Parts: sequence; structure tokens; C-alpha cells
Amino acid sequence: MASGESHWEEFYLGSRRFQFIADGLGMPIDQVNFVLGQLMALLLAYIFRLYLHPSRVSATTRHWGSLLAGLGISYFCFGKQVLLALALVVGCYLLMLLLPITLLHHVTLAASITFLSVMHIQRQLYEDGVFVIDVTGPMMIMVQKATSLAYSLHDGLSGLKDEELTPLQREMVVRKKPSALEYFGYMLNFHSVLAGPYFMFADYQDFVEGTHYAKRALQTAVSASSLDSNRNKSPSESKLADSKLHTSIEDEPNPVPVAMYKAMVSAFNAFVTVYFLPKFPISFVTDPKFFQMSFFSKTFYILAVTSLTRHVYYTGWMLGDSICNMSGMGFNGYSADGTAKWNLVSNVDIIGVEFGLSLRDTLEAWNSGTMKWLRFMVYERAPTQKTVFTYMLSSIWHGFYPGYYITFVSGAFFTIAARNVRRSVRPHVITKGPVAKKLYDLVTCLSTRLCLAYFTFPFILLRFWGSIAVYKDMMFYQTILGAFAVICLPKLLPAPSRSSSKNPKEHLKAQ
Repeated sequence: MASGESHWEEFYLGSRRFQFIADGLGMPIDQVNFVLGQLMALLLAYIFRLYLHPSRVSATTRHWGSLLAGLGISYFCFGKQVLLALALVVGCYLLMLLLPITLLHHVTLAASITFLSVMHIQRQLYEDGVFVIDVTGPMMIMVQKATSLAYSLHDGLSGLKDEELTPLQREMVVRKKPSALEYFGYMLNFHSVLAGPYFMFADYQDFVEGTHYAKRALQTAVSASSLDSNRNKSPSESKLADSKLHTSIEDEPNPVPVAMYKAMVSAFNAFVTVYFLPKFPISFVTDPKFFQMSFFSKTFYILAVTSLTRHVYYTGWMLGDSICNMSGMGFNGYSADGTAKWNLVSNVDIIGVEFGLSLRDTLEAWNSGTMKWLRFMVYERAPTQKTVFTYMLSSIWHGFYPGYYITFVSGAFFTIAARNVRRSVRPHVITKGPVAKKLYDLVTCLSTRLCLAYFTFPFILLRFWGSIAVYKDMMFYQTILGAFAVICLPKLLPAPSRSSSKNPKEHLKAQ
């Protein structure tokens, strides 16, 4: 173990039953427990779909099964720390019961973020630079769930009309407060308790009640509005025959192939993490030998370490997606060729992250559940400075390591810079023909990878002055280019006016 092992030992309270496996593999016990917990959840997901299918048991039974399994896995991984997660859930539930709907959403956000922030600070004090998989990870997902549900309830019960809501808000509106079992089942279900994916209450309720298939696949036969989650519509609108709402397991697409595929992708990323990431330690960027390397070598090293570190997240996230799909959650209708889509609840689009043609597309593909949460909570509600406020919430939600804030401030800055480049340059390029557009796409794909590495390595390093030293050594070259794109480019190469566009959607896409 690294320095600070005594703090680590004191902080981590998970099971030590499989310490012999950790010792044999040379891995920390927290990581071994996480993998075993996720594999246990994958097996339970298969059993859950077969024996606790909506056609065989009630929604109450499904809630209890999901909740108890989630608590058991959480206790295995985090021990008594799970009580902190329960305190967060109970507190948010009491707020839902006691507060007027006009205050519920904002107070829930403030209270849950404050509680999570205290946990982040405690984590930083105990970790002492050692990465530990502890209960703060699941609590981050619980904060997403509690706050989004509070805002969905506000949208549904505060008297807002449908036309005052965005399409996403209308889709996720909740017009009835959930019961205690529904609330705790949503917050602590075993499908997402360890590593996500985050999903809205409406989607979870559809899944538990067995209406998710009808809502996503049978909309031609059943009105989508009549399938609104949590009995959100009036009684007259929601009275449909059970035969149209519920399906048998034989009528639904088999999720096992896609779930196993995602599990194999997770295994591949685990292999990359174990065998290649140690060859590029992030600590080396603060070593004097790093600063003696050529500019090209330093750029390559930062690109390598950030790219390989993403596989750590891919491992956990893809396994989380696999668990949800194996249980039947995540079905999103059929593609044009009749293939079942299983991307309704998902953590990440790996292809989109690694080969996105713009910074916006890349960030939307990364941790897509959190991006959806941020869009729902902030971006679609903030009257001005949407990007800035979105990154502010994201940074506080992640924690208080200085490197996080360099990444998020830089992320907001480069998002604006990339948007200016796209608005000013792209319309001129696409008029030059398909060859020019392909060349433009290639350049933006490569430059996005470099930009991503440039402003995300502090997120991994965590340190402020160490990150600044690297930037200074590299002459802040991308920061200067970004400033040029923000300040000078709109004046030197003004973007075409929206009214002159033949395709209004193109302008929306450019944002």
C-alpha cells in the first residue's frame, strides 16, 4: 500500500472475507469487493428477471427484492458506512414529506449536496492521496436520484403547464409522491447502487411496474401519455387494459446477449487497466524527468495517461450497464431493422468518447447519465450562463480536490471555445464539399482528443500546483488557443447569421 495506509485501513469498513483473493492478485480489498459486488449483482439481475418478472409477481415484491439486494451488496462493500447512505436517503424522504412543493426541489438540492460535501471532505482527510472505493461513490448517485425526483415532483405538482416544461421535463414529470417503498427502492436498488447508471424515477417506476416494454415498444398500439410513470396522469387517462400494459417474459426481447457483451467489454477494459495503466502513472507528470522530455513526448504521455485512465471508469460503468440490462431495465424500443435497443439507461458511449467529432459530443457521451442529470437540473433551468452553472454543480458534486476545479473551469472554458470554432469555421468548411468536411471532421476529432487530455489530467492528478507546473512548462498553449477562439475568432471570422441558414437545425446542432 501507499503512504497513509493506516488512514486507509481506518476509513474502509467493507468486508475482509475475500482478503486472500486481494492478496493473491495484489489488489486492494476495496477494489476486489467492488468487482465481486458487481458480479453478484449481475447474477441477481438474471434471477430477478426470471423469477421476479412483472407478469409473475407484484410491483411491491419487485421493490422489496431490489431494495434488499441493494442493501446487502452495499453492506458487503462498505460495512457500517452504508448507514451514512441511509441517513441521506431518509433525510431526503422526510424533506419530500414535510416541505411544500414550492421549496422541495431547491431545499433537497442544497441539503443533499451539503451532506455529500461533508463526506467528500472527510474522504479527502482520510484517504491521504490513496484512492479508495468507499460509500461516497454510491452517495453521489443517490444525490442525483433524490434531487431529480424532487425537481420532477415540483414540475408535476406546482401547477406548471406542459408548455412551460422542456421535452425532457415533460417526459420525467412526476405528479404523485412515491410511497416509502417506492422511494427507497429507487434510491437503493441493487442495479445501480455501486456504480450507476443513474436513471430517472419515471424510468425506474416503469421498469418495476412492468410498463417499460409497452411504453418503449408498443406506442403505436398504446398512447404514450397513458403510460406516464407513477400514475402521473388523471385516472381517466390511465385506465388501460392490463393486457396492453404488461407483457410476459416470452414476449420481450432477450437481454442476455447484450448484457454479456457489455460484461465482456468491461472485462477487456479491466485488462487494459491492470496491465497498461501502471506503465503510465499520473505521478510521473510531477517528476523532474517529465519536464526534461520533449514537448511531443510530454503531450503523448498526458494523452496516454488520460486515455488509459478512462478504462477504469469504463470497467465499472459497462458492468453497471450490463447489470441493468440483464434484469430487463434499459430497453429503449427497436431500431429501424428491428433490433432491440438497450441504451435507455447507460453510463457511457465508449465509441462516442473515443471518436467524437467535437468536444460537445464527446462530453455528452462521457458519463451520459450524469450529463442528463445536469441538463435536467441546471442547463434547462438556468436563465443565463447555462454552461457555467452546469459546471459549477458538477464540480461541487464531484468533490473538492483542487484538480477537479481546474478540470471543470477549463472544461467550461474549452466548451465555449469549441462552440465558437464550430459556429465560425464549420459553416464555411461544409460549403467546400464533402472532402473538406471529412478533413475538418478528422482535424476536430484529433484536436478534441488533445484538448480532452489537456484539461482532464488535473482531475486525475488532483493537485493544483502540480497541474499548474505542467501547464506552465507547456506554455499554456491550449489555453492561449482557447482564448483566441473565445475573444478573437468571432471578430475575425463571424458566424453566419441564423436567418441566413437554409437548415435551422444546423444552428441548433452547432450549439
